[in-house]
Amino acid sequence: MQVSKVALGVIQQRGSIVVEPRLMTFGPDESDFLVRHIEEVRDVKDASARGVFTPLSNTPVVLEKLRIGSDGDFETAANELQEALTRSMRTATNAQDCVFAALRAGSNAEHNEHVTLLKLDAVIEAAQITISSGRVSLQVLKRLRPEPGKLQKALSWPDPRPVSEVIMIDRNVASAQYFENAYQVKVSSRSIEAENELVLTLGRSLSGEQLGQAMVDAGKLHGPLDQVLGSLAKTYPQLRESAQAVARQTRPAGVIRPNKVAARPLVWRADGAELKIPPELAGNVEIRRTGNGWSFTVRTRTEPRLDR
Repeated sequence: MQVSKVALGVIQQRGSIVVEPRLMTFGPDESDFLVRHIEEVRDVKDASARGVFTPLSNTPVVLEKLRIGSDGDFETAANELQEALTRSMRTATNAQDCVFAALRAGSNAEHNEHVTLLKLDAVIEAAQITISSGRVSLQVLKRLRPEPGKLQKALSWPDPRPVSEVIMIDRNVASAQYFENAYQVKVSSRSIEAENELVLTLGRSLSGEQLGQAMVDAGKLHGPLDQVLGSLAKTYPQLRESAQAVARQTRPAGVIRPNKVAARPLVWRADGAELKIPPELAGNVEIRRTGNGWSFTVRTRTEPRLDR
């Protein structure tokens, strides 16, 4: 991978102080540093969340100018993207001062290039001292680069995954959605969370042998949760309403991975007690009211033994 263009800017005091992004020159050492940072963002795994642009979003158009435009186009697009972030930060209560970085990288082939946006939280004094003549130095970027896995907010486009339009890292999205809002992106849950939701949905909607077989069937499917539930609903109509409810959510559904659900144990808990069984024994579980409480039992072929 090679970095071809870099522009750096600054946003302070939720947009009260702004330094517009400007192209900067860099050598092999700086390029190596930037490549490692971009690779960290673009190293998406099968279990990663997927990002989808909201309807009528203009962000892909601006990102395309960033990806293939001239130097002037690059700076103009970088400024437009920083302005979008600035506007969104003005309405947020917990937006930190930051260095904004727009990067273009890829192979020598133009159609293989991609762009990455980084928001690197900055200490006000550090940014003020190191801004010279309205420009930000690469040394600022180096000092502000978070430890691996600690990057809070970043975006990279295009996304190589077929079910996702854009890679977005936003580790504080639950309480601070201004980065998503700035670029008109909705991010799904991670696969592990979507798979948990699928298992719970099956357990609440089905029972007995149906549940066990549905777990086996689900293990053969993969893709967004709403599509997996839709496929299962053809065999198990009780799931149709759940599939429609997931499809109506404002965020895209997380991705179910192949062969991840069928082997998951089913777990019932009550009053500190836990019943944990493989899916194929779901038909042997009995839950019933007993007097003023409940009981849950499982029928087995072999004698139960106390384990550590």
